[in-house]
Amino acid sequence: MEIRKLTEPDYDQVLELYVALDELHAQARPDCCVCRDKNETYPRDAYTENLARPDDFELGAFEDGQLVGIVRATLWNESGMVKGLKVVCLDDIYVLPACRRRGIAAKLFAEVEAWAREQEAVRLDVYTWAFNKGAIAMYETMGMTPQQYVLEKKL
Repeated sequence: MEIRKLTEPDYDQVLELYVALDELHAQARPDCCVCRDKNETYPRDAYTENLARPDDFELGAFEDGQLVGIVRATLWNESGMVKGLKVVCLDDIYVLPACRRRGIAAKLFAEVEAWAREQEAVRLDVYTWAFNKGAIAMYETMGMTPQQYVLEKKL
């Protein structure tokens, strides 16, 4: 397996994984998540712009030239009401279902953590849905702990 920075030629494969990520959310939370049109899921121009941003970190895990996992993280120079702290937010992480339970997500996570340390971030944050028990378990295995809770009451 090769883990490397994503590039413009990777776009079509990246888009397929983001479409699958959209589908995961839409199936689990149809009350608030929808499958967007494929071209709206992660528009090429947004992808290209993000690749050029120094505060954006996007990697792919490849097996035999095929993209099997992605991760995207962003450096924030402040977090909410707390000023002056560098925080890295793990925006997206996704591994194809057929490739899970092989340590790919953990390797992608470790790369993000290393990048966060290079950026002198004080913290690595991730937001995930409560339905995503597998992701939560993986994050806890990687040493993450709950920071805050968002609760909802459907009306």
